[in-house]
Amino acid sequence: MSQVFPLSGVVAVAGSRHGSPWPVSPVVQLVVASGGVVRVGDQRGVDAAVRAACPSAVVVRAGQFPGPPAARLAQRTRAVVLGHPGLGLPSASALLVFPPVGGAPALGPGSSLALRLAVGAGLAVWVAGDLRPAGPGWAPLSLAGVPGWVLYPVQSSLF
Repeated sequence: MSQVFPLSGVVAVAGSRHGSPWPVSPVVQLVVASGGVVRVGDQRGVDAAVRAACPSAVVVRAGQFPGPPAARLAQRTRAVVLGHPGLGLPSASALLVFPPVGGAPALGPGSSLALRLAVGAGLAVWVAGDLRPAGPGWAPLSLAGVPGWVLYPVQSSLF
């Protein structure tokens, strides 16, 4: 049985502040066309590309959180992926990651945190690019013609 990547729920997007060589717009438009809601941060690069491609995106701003800048950015990333009850944000159902040149091995701290949080929470994850991310379970999957890799949550068996 093949799995379908969940685009119709809340789909979090993370990526490089320096942009990504893989096109963001067609993937984000596929999410919207599938009935999904796009949630993203407030930075430059991939976040800005998502906001430009999807004016209806839910934007989580680092300034909504207390603490020093690094702590605010981490809290923002956590809210994009896992939601935040105090802000009325449910957990995402999936995460899309647009890495910089160099692919998943070149992810910065924010995108790496988003990826770890999503995998830890059992969300479906898709990473754009030709290079397979590290670790077991990744399978090739193109979304809207953009090459990438998918990691579905591990399904526990009753037997």
